[in-house]
Amino acid sequence: MYLFKFIQFVTLGSFAIAAPLCSNITRTAGGGLPAISTPALFSADARKGFQLALFLENLEFSFFNTGLMQITTWGTNQYPNDTTKVIRKVAAQEEVHIATIVNLLKTYNAALIPPCSYFFPVNSTKEFFDLAHIITSVGIGAAIGLAERIAVTDPLLIKSVSSVLTVESRHDAFFRHIKGEVPNPAPFDTGISDLWAYNLALSFVVPGSCPVEVPVPILPKLTVSDTLNATPTNVTAVPSLLEFTWDPMQMPFVVKVGKPLLVGWVNQLNVPVYSRLNITVKGKGTAAVPQEMNGVAFAVVTTQQPNNVNDLALATLAGPVVLTIS
Repeated sequence: MYLFKFIQFVTLGSFAIAAPLCSNITRTAGGGLPAISTPALFSADARKGFQLALFLENLEFSFFNTGLMQITTWGTNQYPNDTTKVIRKVAAQEEVHIATIVNLLKTYNAALIPPCSYFFPVNSTKEFFDLAHIITSVGIGAAIGLAERIAVTDPLLIKSVSSVLTVESRHDAFFRHIKGEVPNPAPFDTGISDLWAYNLALSFVVPGSCPVEVPVPILPKLTVSDTLNATPTNVTAVPSLLEFTWDPMQMPFVVKVGKPLLVGWVNQLNVPVYSRLNITVKGKGTAAVPQEMNGVAFAVVTTQQPNNVNDLALATLAGPVVLTIS
């Protein structure tokens, strides 16, 4: 696990959705706006889903665009010679994704979600790639969740979501590989709800900086650390026991008879699994990490045991947090 030490503030205003795609961006990205027809109908659920997708893509573009400038200063000597070139392509592809979602929302006269101001806690090229993996994992999980939801309401849009999802997965494979980790740690990626995706993204948003608020509830924050070294993290090298911390003033942490506090874990396509949260002091407790998880997992505090990620999201008392299990 690692601790982010410094905070870098990034302010973009409305740049990402205001600027049209230029030939340099499309050339770097490998293509521009898709030349496809749009469905005649666009459900309210799809509108909300793609507005959140735009919120997430704005954050990703800001991170990679700013990181591209920073890693030039930090240096890439211990990385492959084409590292900067790859990150430049990632940033350009995120910009194309933004323009594609903007174009879709405009087609149906749906409100656009402008960028916020962001802070990314990185101070080195290594920390940049560590956080790139986390941010991209959230985007992948959110895209899986979006595809699941629109499969019912807007099936003609699944192809577009799937095409973005596979590219995001390629990005993440590169980030893992360049960090010396296996690029394909599990046979399935982990999908999450829009509620979890939004709250995870909020941890990088400057409070009060969003011109338009996404109408998604805000959950109480949860942090997790290794019980041996108490290093705050959202992240890597997970031990068998983790310590969770929350603000007890933010949430109804009342344990009812027969309903102990639990940590709910979501990994790959599996149903959620649960472990007992043992309170150590007010606002803090430990929980065992379930065995046989791989890749990226998401964890929350709850008192219920739903058998799917969407119901678990609704039963979340605090969280989620992201952990790289392997």
